[in-house]
Amino acid sequence: MSIVLRAVLLLGALLVLYFVIRKLRKAQIEVLDSVFWLFFAFSFVVLAAFPQVAFWLSSLLGFESPANFVFLYVIVLLLYREFSNTVSISKLRRRINQLVEEQALR
Repeated sequence: MSIVLRAVLLLGALLVLYFVIRKLRKAQIEVLDSVFWLFFAFSFVVLAAFPQVAFWLSSLLGFESPANFVFLYVIVLLLYREFSNTVSISKLRRRINQLVEEQALR
């Protein structure tokens, strides 16, 4: 894994940590939601500090390059987060509709 990719991973982790902590202090994000982002940043640090992990996982999964594995890893995690957000938004919409119907009947 190139030194540039490792530096980008560390920089990305630091930026994520900075923004998550800032939003937590301002109470703009819930602690439960911040756990995902902290895990995300921590995994960046692990991949940057120990590139052997990326090499091992990329060879195990059949990737030509550890960089390809890292990109897929990021995409999969963000897709998972997007799906989780979609589920949460659907629940909230259903709850809003239910509350509006209850208020309309009063």
